[in-house]
Amino acid sequence: ALLTSERFQSAEIWSRFYPTQRIQILSFITYHFNEQTESGVTRSLNGLGDIPVLVNYNLINTTDQPLRTVNHTMWVGGGVKIPTGKFQYTNDQATVANPNFQLGTGSVDFMVNGIYTLRYKKFGINADATYKINTYNSRDYKFGNRVSGTASLFYIHQFGKVGVMPNVGSYMESSGKNINQSDEVSETDGQALFVSTGLEVYLRKLSLGFNYQNPLSQNLGEGRIQSHDRTMVHFTFMF
Repeated sequence: ALLTSERFQSAEIWSRFYPTQRIQILSFITYHFNEQTESGVTRSLNGLGDIPVLVNYNLINTTDQPLRTVNHTMWVGGGVKIPTGKFQYTNDQATVANPNFQLGTGSVDFMVNGIYTLRYKKFGINADATYKINTYNSRDYKFGNRVSGTASLFYIHQFGKVGVMPNVGSYMESSGKNINQSDEVSETDGQALFVSTGLEVYLRKLSLGFNYQNPLSQNLGEGRIQSHDRTMVHFTFMF
């Protein structure tokens, strides 16, 4: 049986631009550091990943109504993922053992997403969902479509000029089977549910955040793949 241990790390630069009050443009530039260990042999792939660009429209926004104690906002939109990351997967076991280890999908893919926030005084709920529609790449390989989403409860408190926002919630992801030419690839679909906790700290135009995810339940690759803890740290500067 094939047994590998994989470790995925990435550094990401993300930007958000508002050409108008109700339209936002998001982009993410990611550099990956992937390691795969099999039978004591470690292989690595480092490099630029695929770049998604999203355009969202502010469908609901009550935050400009000062007399309201309950406010909510909703953004809906979508975008495209540009195949800037390399996809060099082959069945040669001297390289890497699965296509998910690659830096990119090699395909132009499409996304639709929604973001909703409900806030009452210092408490709030945030939820978002993304559906990713994948296409075939030049090697006639297509990754399964994927849906992912988060839901979290947060609390905001101000300590002088410093704001803190602890949060707790969940993250889920589900994907269909990959397709190689016209054949479904076994053990490539699955679902996973994570519990998450995090903290955001704000000071003027700066913010620092931390998020930790732990798998609560999972069925990945027909039970042959096990996902482990995930940790994310981010720094934001608002122009």
